[in-house]
Amino acid sequence: MATVLKGACPLPYTCKTYLATIITSLLLGLPSALAQEVADSDADVTPEGEWRLAPVMVSAAAIKDGTTEGTGSFTADNTNAATGMDLSLRETPQSVTVITRERLDQEGISSLGEAVARAPGITFRGAGSALGSYAGISSRGYSVNSLMLDGLPLPTAGVAGYSASQGLGTLNTDLYDAVTVVRGATGLMTGAGNPSATISLTRKRPTHDFQASVSQTLGTWDLSRTVGDIAGPLNSDGTFRGRIVGVKEIGDSWKQGYNYEKAVLYGVVEADVTEQTVARVALEYGENQADGGAGPYTGYALADKDGKLTPFGRGDNSMADWSGFEDSRLGLSAALDHHLNDDWKMSVSYNHNTIETKQRFGLASYIPDANGEADIHLRSYRIDNTVDSVGAKLDGSFALLGREHDLSVGLNGSWTDDYTKDFYRDRNGFKVNVYDWNRHFPEPDWESLYGFGSRNKIEENGAYVATRLSATDDLSLLLGARWSNWRTRALDENGNEKEKREEKGVITPYVGLVYDVTPNISAYASYTTIFNPQSRRDVNDQLLDPEEGINLETGLKGEWFNGRLNASAAVFEVEKDNLSVKDGTNQTPQGNQAYRAEDQTKGRGWELEIAGELMPGWQVQGGYTRMLTQDNEGARLNTDQAKHQVKLFTSYTPESLSQLTLGGGVNWQSHTYMSGAKDLYRDIYTQDSYWVSNLMARYEFNEQLSLTANVNNLFDEAYRIDLDIHDYGAPRNVQATLKYQF
Repeated sequence: MATVLKGACPLPYTCKTYLATIITSLLLGLPSALAQEVADSDADVTPEGEWRLAPVMVSAAAIKDGTTEGTGSFTADNTNAATGMDLSLRETPQSVTVITRERLDQEGISSLGEAVARAPGITFRGAGSALGSYAGISSRGYSVNSLMLDGLPLPTAGVAGYSASQGLGTLNTDLYDAVTVVRGATGLMTGAGNPSATISLTRKRPTHDFQASVSQTLGTWDLSRTVGDIAGPLNSDGTFRGRIVGVKEIGDSWKQGYNYEKAVLYGVVEADVTEQTVARVALEYGENQADGGAGPYTGYALADKDGKLTPFGRGDNSMADWSGFEDSRLGLSAALDHHLNDDWKMSVSYNHNTIETKQRFGLASYIPDANGEADIHLRSYRIDNTVDSVGAKLDGSFALLGREHDLSVGLNGSWTDDYTKDFYRDRNGFKVNVYDWNRHFPEPDWESLYGFGSRNKIEENGAYVATRLSATDDLSLLLGARWSNWRTRALDENGNEKEKREEKGVITPYVGLVYDVTPNISAYASYTTIFNPQSRRDVNDQLLDPEEGINLETGLKGEWFNGRLNASAAVFEVEKDNLSVKDGTNQTPQGNQAYRAEDQTKGRGWELEIAGELMPGWQVQGGYTRMLTQDNEGARLNTDQAKHQVKLFTSYTPESLSQLTLGGGVNWQSHTYMSGAKDLYRDIYTQDSYWVSNLMARYEFNEQLSLTANVNNLFDEAYRIDLDIHDYGAPRNVQATLKYQF
């Protein structure tokens, strides 16, 4: 009996050989060889345009587990980040972007901020120094504060320092198989969170066959990054496997007097305890150190108090020369997966993360007077954060009314100790003249100045259930709900409770609908509610009430060539109460920015996205986003985020020269401005729309050795990251990576 495959290249081989040929073609860039095999085969085409294979003996079947390493693709076959169930991107009724291992390697992306910035609708502002900056990640007009590690929700305090932002953007991506961004509200999986996005990190896993690689990257500003990666079986029968990844990076910056070092080590072992059970233990350790800068800004004020532009540029550093940042992070995790039968699997997991952070700086970025006199901000602190998180889930399929359906049931929780044990700040006790300052200023004796900072203990836990009901062959209904509890306690320096906020039994419903309009296109819609406890305070130092609201999304999704190409169009709307907005120039009693709650706010927009293989050898990923958030009177909010974005990257491997891959991309965004600025400052604190273009080329000398070259910001576009500060995106830079695979 002949077999019919839609969108597949047929070969009269066994399924195993066919899959091996496909994978080899993608890895080695040999679409011409594959095409020739098709031409030489005795496959034919049906009147409907479908390929019909010659009779074959099926000896194996593809296993779709979401792994992207080795696929050579810019898309993934499935994800469970949105609903807990392993669904294809087309089956998931939310916007999902997967930054695959291939995309990360082609563009030489080594930090999480760079990775998520490639996703449509995401804004990443890595303001300040490369390490220790207050990196802001936002989606659809709202800050991103939901993170998942290997499928388990993880509070950002476990990987980042001050205000859960330091270090988040600089996490090293060499450890990850993929970075998945699920846009919109994801409370079903994470509980509390913004209707922005969840960043799901999937770390590399041990492999059944031995593989190893070492790479060396050199680039502008004395960049040097070395990566080693070894994986494979640790015993003769392959039931015990391991993997280790090590990274060392050093470099300078276009910013005067700044240099840094980064190191990370990741090791994981897994064992087949039985034929049905796999146990896994992993350790991750990272260190970062920077000198010459650390903190929210490294640039001077854009204008003085009279509205006159200051004469500074991209390379000027407003930090005292002794400023610095250092942190160390340790993560331990354990997981157990057990297949009850062919249809059902259960898993339990545990993560323990600690991070120690120390920062010190003297910052002269305040607005100067006409003579150049400005206050210098002196600050130092030490942070010890600890986060423990656990999770358990049961997944499977069941038969009901003659049809197969999917079900996922789980519970998870986390315990965070966010502890700023030492803190000192002086914002206006000293002045410097920014026009003739040489960055020299006496460093304070921090040990004699330190006082207690803050300590907050946060507990989150909940249980969820989600099901995908196959109503018909073409219609699926996704139903889910989460029950969540949340508690935060503020402690004084003696460990006594001084403030408590608690929410119990919060229900987060989830409803999704997916209808297959054609064999390749589906229409979808989803609805969920929002529950987001806040850490921001008003002028009276009171915590703002949790943000609440609804998230709606509808659109079309397409899948072609057996999932090798995905595309989507989405329309979304968010209605939100208690949205925290800056309360002008008002401050809390501690001198921090004060916020107020805004009710009946709305965020709405639409997106287009495409990812995958357009034709053999041609990969593409990109999209367009239009986003607008407004208050209850229709005035625009979050004007520092672009209303329009375009992101596109593509690469091509010619059939006639399969060793060569050429690629390039562009990122564009519309103008942004500071919403609180008035009169003359409104024009000054505006960043016009801009384009940033990148190029890449990779040449494979043989199966082991390859060279990849990247040019970033090809046309040396100058654009500000902070609207009122001389903080700019990276100027034109180049890097080259030589990689050897064993």
